[in-house]
Amino acid sequence: MGFFDKFKNKKEKDFIDDIVAKLGCDCWVMEERNAEDVMRRYQQALIEGKKEGYTPLIIIPSERMLEIVDPEAREFSTDDRETILSKSKDVDATKLLRTLLDDVMTADEDEEEDDIAGEFSFEEPISHFLSIEEVINKKVIVAKIPTVKPWEAAAWVPMGGFNECPMPEEQAAVFQYWYEQYGAFPALVTEDVWEFFVENPPRTKQQSEVLAWEQFGFCPDIVWQGVESVGSLAGTLMNSSIWYFWWD
Repeated sequence: MGFFDKFKNKKEKDFIDDIVAKLGCDCWVMEERNAEDVMRRYQQALIEGKKEGYTPLIIIPSERMLEIVDPEAREFSTDDRETILSKSKDVDATKLLRTLLDDVMTADEDEEEDDIAGEFSFEEPISHFLSIEEVINKKVIVAKIPTVKPWEAAAWVPMGGFNECPMPEEQAAVFQYWYEQYGAFPALVTEDVWEFFVENPPRTKQQSEVLAWEQFGFCPDIVWQGVESVGSLAGTLMNSSIWYFWWD
């Protein structure tokens, strides 16, 4: 191992240690060789967490992530966890999702609604978190967020407020709504991504399309820079235990 490799590894370890210190909850470090092992260990932690009163959250470490979990270094939301969760109680998630969708649809006047709607096209559900593919054989943090309310993870890792990414209190409100509707657990977070593990995904075309419009409003980039139509997005959500959100 060369000098620069040692230096790079030290920087990575320093980020992990500092992120864990800022979080202030029990954590462990995971390094797996394939996505299947990551999913197996996450699901084991999810089962254990339900018994022991915590929510497991995979955190991809980076310098930016360290800033996100440090209120004094944060560029956008500087609220503490309690304030974020208090604000989230005043957010009507369904109303917010409708407003966000209206904003998206009016932002690009050249885009016809029929064009963005597209056709429903069923896709075989993915079985693992997409972000894990980028960090295989690298260390990631698994935080034991001390709550049985999974949506509160948005207050522990308050990424948001940049570009079209909703504020942390808005995320918490929407996450609670989706947890109650679909058993959706915020399961993995990076500096610009949330991924969910979903225990009760939509099982019909109609349910999938309703959810796809909600997700499009919440995170337009998964359509604009991803699947290209809401119909295609709906096809990826039907029976799928994984949801992916990314803000450019």
